[in-house]
Amino acid sequence: MKKILFILIAFLTLNVFAQPPGGRGRRGDGQGPSSNNNQKAQKFNASNVARIFYYDIDKAIKKTKVKKEEKQLSIKKIIKNYNLKIKEISFLNSQKFSDLNLVVNSGSKNILPEERMKMRKKVNEIIRPIRDEIHELEKELNNNLEEVLTEKQFKKWLKYQKTQREKLMPKRAQNGQGQRQRQGGMNNGRGMRRQ
Repeated sequence: MKKILFILIAFLTLNVFAQPPGGRGRRGDGQGPSSNNNQKAQKFNASNVARIFYYDIDKAIKKTKVKKEEKQLSIKKIIKNYNLKIKEISFLNSQKFSDLNLVVNSGSKNILPEERMKMRKKVNEIIRPIRDEIHELEKELNNNLEEVLTEKQFKKWLKYQKTQREKLMPKRAQNGQGQRQRQGGMNNGRGMRRQ
């Protein structure tokens, strides 16, 4: 019931605050070099925001450079178990993700900044518990792998895991991070473990 109410409110909000057809400014005319970049960067994907992704088991073994067959079997079992749990979370929340994608992508360019902030807050309220659950599963995954892998192999695993997470980040966020680094505000991935 809350989900239906949220979607209804979101659609009404989008319709009320939509700009009239002739009221587009220069940025909204679809011309110019930045408009294509903004459209690609603004495409919202709820499952990416919630960190729904699956590890490629063979690639993980290759990246960690595990040679022993017995150790490879242990790693396969651990990652396969994690992937199954993620698939279950994805399935149970697929309708939420679909609804959020529809609402956010249907008119995000045409709403006022205040309404955008309200929408962002509501999306965060829906996504946060899912993301927290996935974070706990990642911690369990890492603990299990740390028991099997050598210290060097585990560092390689963490590096691989970080690159997989970064693939989920929207392009706009990556570009923004690159600009901050060029301006001297290097972050070096602070806060990555909390996410």
